[in-house]
Amino acid sequence: MFPRNQFCLFLIYTTIDTSTKLIYDTKMFGIGLFILLIFLISDENIVCDADSDCFYVPKDSLISVHPALIVLNCTGATAEDLDSVLYIADSLDIVLSTCHKSMNHRSVYLNDEDIMRTYEKLIREYPVDVSRIFLYGFSGMAAQALITLFWHTPQFRGVIAVCGHKGAMQFAEWQELSDKYVYLISREKDWNLGDNRLMHSQFRYSTIKDTLIITQGEHTPTSKEELLDACIWLLKKTEH
Repeated sequence: MFPRNQFCLFLIYTTIDTSTKLIYDTKMFGIGLFILLIFLISDENIVCDADSDCFYVPKDSLISVHPALIVLNCTGATAEDLDSVLYIADSLDIVLSTCHKSMNHRSVYLNDEDIMRTYEKLIREYPVDVSRIFLYGFSGMAAQALITLFWHTPQFRGVIAVCGHKGAMQFAEWQELSDKYVYLISREKDWNLGDNRLMHSQFRYSTIKDTLIITQGEHTPTSKEELLDACIWLLKKTEH
């Protein structure tokens, strides 16, 4: 792989040289600088594999093993999904990963298989606390995260589910979920608000420990601050 720093220097030289030859063509120069900016703001510590799954280990951590969060995205999670929340990983000492193949409008069984492949790579190749691995998803991927939790209770400790629907509830085996935690987020105008209230009610009278946060707005993903609060809640509930 071409070293990132050398590539940046090469890109600077090429951009300036190209712009000079084109008598400082502002369009070409602007494109070159934009590409350079993407490389500079992307964290070189994010590692992506042949499956396009990406992983990030907190910088300068003083602990040997970390809680971990697998990030799902409705269109397939990428390095960009990690880039935007690296400060959460660094401040809370969480290993982050993405499952690229899991996405909306795809079989939940295939999604689940790929999430478990990501999980296996995560525990095999990275310093994670296997008793504190969590899933995070929005909308359809919130439901998928819950399904995977219900199907693989020994492997996962909890879920952050944002504006999800109740489709996963049919798979819950309550006797297997006594030490699991779910952080539900919905919006006042979310079309899945009713489903979230229903799930919260069922969780309260079952073995799962949960909370439901309802904020203003419509069917929208979490802000960074909301995700930080959710991670803090899960970590506090599951600390040894």
